[in-house]
Amino acid sequence: MTSHLAKQMSFRPRKTSKLLAIGLISSWLGIVGLPIASVTELPLTTQAAIAQSSITNEEINQYARAVLLIDQYRNAAYTQIKDILLTVNMDISEINISCSDPDNISDVPRSVRRDVRSILTQYCNQSQDAVEAAGLSPRRFNEITQAHAEDSTIFERIQQELIRLQQQSE
Repeated sequence: MTSHLAKQMSFRPRKTSKLLAIGLISSWLGIVGLPIASVTELPLTTQAAIAQSSITNEEINQYARAVLLIDQYRNAAYTQIKDILLTVNMDISEINISCSDPDNISDVPRSVRRDVRSILTQYCNQSQDAVEAAGLSPRRFNEITQAHAEDSTIFERIQQELIRLQQQSE
């Protein structure tokens, strides 16, 4: 997977920063995890097999569009939280931030915890809105994210769609 991205980067030196961003987007998606309303009763391996085998080209496009929008929100939230944590001499890498478990910020000092939680909540809501605006449910987005991490073919399909969408917007 990485070598595929590296090959593309070597052929397109002017687009290195965009392709690097695509790789970074892909890597953080596995930890975002949008909350879902209910949990399927199927075993995780069955859910993953179903998700991987039935991801359409339209869903790949929807997923990629959502990812590009979510990344804008993520960058803003990350910067805001990092700045807040610096005021209490804490590094953002010391905490685990995720939409699937917003209460996991107990290590954040109380003096700034409310502000961090507010930014995280806003980011998670914006991310969910972006996913739904792209035409996916949060559950389907998470299924594709899981499939993306487990299947190099899906990973490559998403990468190609991200590249196509970014080239289209230039």
